[in-house]
Amino acid sequence: MKVTFIGHASILVEAAGVSVLSDPWWNGPCFGAQWWAYPLPQHQLLDDKQIDYIYISHGHHDHLHAGTLATLPKTAKVLVSSSLDLTPSIRAMGFEVIEVHPDRPTSLGDGALQAHIMPTYGDDTLLVLSDGQQVCLNLNDALHSAPTAVQDAFIQRLTAQFPSIDYAFCGYGVASHFPNCYRVPGKDAAASAAKRQAYFNREWVRIMDGLKPRFGFPFAADVVFLQEELFWANEATHNPERPTDVFSANHPHATTQVVDIAPGFQVVDHVITADIRRQPVTSEHIRMAMGPQVERANRIGPHTDAIAMETRQSLESNLSNCHAWLATFAGDYRIAIAFAQSPTSLLLEKRGALLTVAAVATADLGPVDLTYYTRWAYLRWALQRPFGDEILFVGSGGIFDYASRAAAKRDLHRELMVLIRNLPGSGKQRPAVGLRGLVWGAKQLVKRMLGRKERDLYDLLGWTVFKQS
Repeated sequence: MKVTFIGHASILVEAAGVSVLSDPWWNGPCFGAQWWAYPLPQHQLLDDKQIDYIYISHGHHDHLHAGTLATLPKTAKVLVSSSLDLTPSIRAMGFEVIEVHPDRPTSLGDGALQAHIMPTYGDDTLLVLSDGQQVCLNLNDALHSAPTAVQDAFIQRLTAQFPSIDYAFCGYGVASHFPNCYRVPGKDAAASAAKRQAYFNREWVRIMDGLKPRFGFPFAADVVFLQEELFWANEATHNPERPTDVFSANHPHATTQVVDIAPGFQVVDHVITADIRRQPVTSEHIRMAMGPQVERANRIGPHTDAIAMETRQSLESNLSNCHAWLATFAGDYRIAIAFAQSPTSLLLEKRGALLTVAAVATADLGPVDLTYYTRWAYLRWALQRPFGDEILFVGSGGIFDYASRAAAKRDLHRELMVLIRNLPGSGKQRPAVGLRGLVWGAKQLVKRMLGRKERDLYDLLGWTVFKQS
C-alpha cells in the first residue's frame, strides 16, 4: 500500500491496483475567499496517476470543493456515504456516484480493496481502506471535535473490527470561526487561538492513543486566512505547539510513530519514501508565496443600493420567522451589522418583545452592544441559501466585536446567529427560562452520574484568554 499526502485533507491511497483520492481541494479558496490551502498542496503528484475513485467525506467546502472536482477526470467514481445527501450535487458535476451503506463495505477494483465508510457525528464520515494486508484509516474531521462518548465508541468499534491499523490520518484543526472571529475588550487574541488549538491537539493525541496505529498523521488543517483582519491567526494557530510533539511528550514509549507531515509526504509498505515534514508558518512566507491570493482575499466588490435593499428584505423576513424565539431573550440590546466599504449598516434592536431591523447610516449608529462586521455578499448568501450560513460560521465570514465584557457574557452573538441563518423551523419558540434551566440541570446531573463532563466548545468567555492588567 502506498499513501501520498497531497495537502489539507487530500491523500492518495494506491493498493491492489486501485487508487483512491480523498477530499481534493486546491483549485481556489473556499467559503468565499476566506480559507486557502497552505502549505500549498502538491497536486502535481497526481499528473501521471489514474484516479479510480474519489472519496468525499462530508459537505463542507474544504472537502467537497466544486472548483477542484471540476479539474478531475469524470472517469473517477465518487464514493460517499448513503447517509449523506451529497449524491445529487456530485452527479450534477458529471461523476458517477457510489453510495456506500454504513454496514456494508464496497469492493473496489477487482474486489481486493475494501472501502468502509462510517457516518460519525454532525454529518461527517470516516473511511477505512483495507487490502487484506494493510489498513489505512482516514478520519478527516470526523472525530477530533466529536463528544468524548462518540470518540470512545468509534475507537472501540474500529479497533475491534481492525485490530491492526497501519496508517491513521486524523484532523486536528480548529476549522471554525470560533474563537478567532470574536473581539472582547481585554482579550489576548493570540493566546485564545493557541488555547483553542491546544485543546484539539490533545483530542488528536487521545484518538491516536486509543487507536494505536503503526503510523499516526495529523492532517486536514492546512488552512490559512488571508483577510487582513484575521492574518494574525495563522501563526498563532499553527506554531505554538504541534500535535505530534504533544503525543511524544505524553506517550514516550508508544509503539505508534507519529509524523508531522507536509504535502508531498509518502509512505510505502511501512517505509517512509518521501519524508517531508511540516515547517513553522510565517506571515512573511505566506505573503511571498501567495501574493495574488492575498490581494484577491481582500478585494471587496462595490456597494450597491440594490444589494443592500435585497439583503435587508431577506433579514426582515427572517426576523418574522425568528420572532417567537428572539422575543423571549431576557433583556434588551442593540446589535449592528456593518459592511466593508459601505456607508450603511443594519441595526437590530430589541425592546421588550419588540424587535426591529432598520437601515442606518453607519456614522449615525450610536452606542451598540455588539457590532458584526461582514460583507453584503456573505450575508446575502447566508440568508438566501440552504446551509448558506456555513460561509459565516464554518468559514470566517465576519467579526463579532463586543463593546464590553458584560455584553459578551450575555452571548448576544447567539441571538444574531439565529437571525442570519436560513434554517427550516426557525420559527420555534425558546423554552421557558425555568424549564430550560431544569432540563439543563437534569442533563448535567446525569452526565456527572455517568462520570462524563463535556466541554462547551462554543463558550465564548470560557475560551477567551484575557491580558494581564
